[in-house]
Amino acid sequence: MVVLGMTNAPEFGKTTTTEPLLYGACHNPWNTEYSTGGSSGGSAASVASGMVPVAHGTDGGGSIRIPAAMCGLVGLKPSRGRVPAWPNPIALASPVTYHHALTTTVRDSAALLDAVAGHHPGDSFGAPTPPRPFLEEVGADAGRLRIGLIRIAPGPFPTDAACTAAVDRAAALLTDLGHEVREIELGLDMMEVLAAGGTIMAAETQAQINDRLAALGRELADDDIEPWSRATLDSARNNAASDLAKALQTAQRTGWRVAEQFGPDGVDVILLPTRAQTTPKLGYLDVRDPETMGPRTSRFAVCTNMFNLSGQPAISLPIGTDDNGMPVGVQLMADLAREDLLLRLAGQLEAAAPWQRVATGYQGW
Repeated sequence: MVVLGMTNAPEFGKTTTTEPLLYGACHNPWNTEYSTGGSSGGSAASVASGMVPVAHGTDGGGSIRIPAAMCGLVGLKPSRGRVPAWPNPIALASPVTYHHALTTTVRDSAALLDAVAGHHPGDSFGAPTPPRPFLEEVGADAGRLRIGLIRIAPGPFPTDAACTAAVDRAAALLTDLGHEVREIELGLDMMEVLAAGGTIMAAETQAQINDRLAALGRELADDDIEPWSRATLDSARNNAASDLAKALQTAQRTGWRVAEQFGPDGVDVILLPTRAQTTPKLGYLDVRDPETMGPRTSRFAVCTNMFNLSGQPAISLPIGTDDNGMPVGVQLMADLAREDLLLRLAGQLEAAAPWQRVATGYQGW
């Protein structure tokens, strides 16, 4: 790999848009008035615009999948323990944060996963070694799979019609491909899940800030961090150690509950929206206004955050556009360590309904 350089990112990577006050907003190549999503928004813009074929991303609540959905890309969050975080420990966020990339094709995502997957001695988590390279799954026969369908976002957040329409289109394509599609419910308390993810990530933010201040040898100044980061830090400082323990327990229970959907009497893959809301214009998610950032960010992360807690792999694929001509993504999710199923199925969807790209000329490796 030839590393080109750094990309824009939100402060501490804790938002679903990339509009940092320090560097300015990242603009979506589909329409520069719109957000790229976050936190891997700079990576998404770099790939969607054709500057690079692939770009690294991390996903702590949807930070690969949300930008992928907003920029018309493939965004895979691997299973917990599939890609090692070495040499940079990520402390309490390690159960919910994942490394991989944003790509234009399923094949590129699979090839890159083969290059980076594995175990580093001493890793806290490890996914089973696959029986063959992930690249060989793309184009392989998926058989007749049982697809669990979730048409709208779970929980109290409304789902835009364009997001549901994309799921319905994907469901129709999967039915035409010979798969069995039936509606299911996850049975999760989404507000509890979102709160748990927020508690874990806030603790990580506090650790990052404390480490930086220790290196500088001073206290935090008023203008050191953005208002949204300050609100996240204050939340962490107000949480007790028992609150963090309970959040980690919620993550474990979420994994157990989601895993109940799979098995002989369940489904093989779950299909649902990547986001409950279509791509917003820049400024809608304003880090200077913590009161609106909380609920607005939650609506963008409600369909992704739960799988960060649960540990299973999930992939966002571009399926159509909204009324503003902006990409809309759908999400496929499988049981732990079943990236093979996701890549087979994603490859089928890509072949059946190739997605539109910004005019870059790039067609994959």
